[in-house]
Amino acid sequence: MLTARTVAVPRTPRTLAVAGAVSGVTGAAASIGGPPIALVHRHATGPRIRATLAMYFTAGAVLSLGALAAGGELPPRALLAGLLFVPFVLAGYAAAGPLRRYLDRGRTRAAVLVTAALSAALLIFRAFG
Repeated sequence: MLTARTVAVPRTPRTLAVAGAVSGVTGAAASIGGPPIALVHRHATGPRIRATLAMYFTAGAVLSLGALAAGGELPPRALLAGLLFVPFVLAGYAAAGPLRRYLDRGRTRAAVLVTAALSAALLIFRAFG
């Protein structure tokens, strides 16, 4: 709904802080924190938005894991379960090169919006399903 308007949200420290706060709340509540940040960056170039989101998710994961470990809420079983996802991370990394060339032909914005919309639909489904 936010992208239906033609008004672009400027990337300022204030809008990024608000998007970060909303992302933190939605990430904690529903494990879907990316769309607010992605929407603020939706008019950025492909390389810029990929780098921004990659750093955002990496920093968020490191901080979350650190906080869980510091609070004694990161059992070894959870770490082992996380290791099961390493092959998928590697597969995504391998697919990134060919996908990057495809998305950089002006399709990054559409990919970001589709991903945000699917995340929102998943959140609604989980809430009522």
